[in-house]
Amino acid sequence: MEAHLLPCKISSDGMHVDVQAGFVREETGSISFSGHSVQKANFRGRPIFGTKLPIPPPYEAVLAHPTDSLGDKEPARLSVKSRVSSITLWNLSDEPKASDKIPSAMLWLKLAPLLHSDASYSN
Repeated sequence: MEAHLLPCKISSDGMHVDVQAGFVREETGSISFSGHSVQKANFRGRPIFGTKLPIPPPYEAVLAHPTDSLGDKEPARLSVKSRVSSITLWNLSDEPKASDKIPSAMLWLKLAPLLHSDASYSN
């Protein structure tokens, strides 16, 4: 499954959306910070630009939905509905950048093993 992070809220459960029918994308010819091509589309009459984001190994992305809650003080349980093969980040009016919130957060996934390793630094 391909996931899209859009710069808006869409009321949907995410499981029954025919993206291919109403979401026409085209290549811009540019290459993004992630090394993937930049795509252009229109959403509700506004231009949006997107690029695929790699998910750093050993991590994987999933689509999860709440199933039930054990009570007011207990968090809802999550159920994995599908595995995500790729994530496309979309921005309004300009191309996604490495300094955007989602790519910055994903950078921490790459840095986490280095920060938590037993390696020592010496001069």
